[in-house]
Amino acid sequence: MFGIFRQPLTVTRKSGGEFVNGIWTPGTTSEVPIDASVQPASPDDMQQLPEGRRQDKAYVLRSDEELLEVDDNAEQSADLVTIGGEKFEVMRCSPWQNGIINHFESLVVRQSEQSN
Repeated sequence: MFGIFRQPLTVTRKSGGEFVNGIWTPGTTSEVPIDASVQPASPDDMQQLPEGRRQDKAYVLRSDEELLEVDDNAEQSADLVTIGGEKFEVMRCSPWQNGIINHFESLVVRQSEQSN
């Protein structure tokens, strides 16, 4: 999909931790290369962000890969995408499976300092 408009990006994915013999063991971190179209987030996209994150830099990514989004109820951390040397947190990822150009659309926002 839109191969000419895509650029290589690195996704940092952290697996959920677990208790091993009663001791908490943090999850492992891996890097996953993807190709994605990177577009500035629109004002409508920005309205979908939590109020405290609407002033941060944000992009919309379109790729063949489904990214893990922020989910306060999940034991899985959101993916982080490196764009221009900065880390961006995946806030939402939606499938666009229309049968013509199937892809996933992800809204990413610059990672806040508290999330590091």
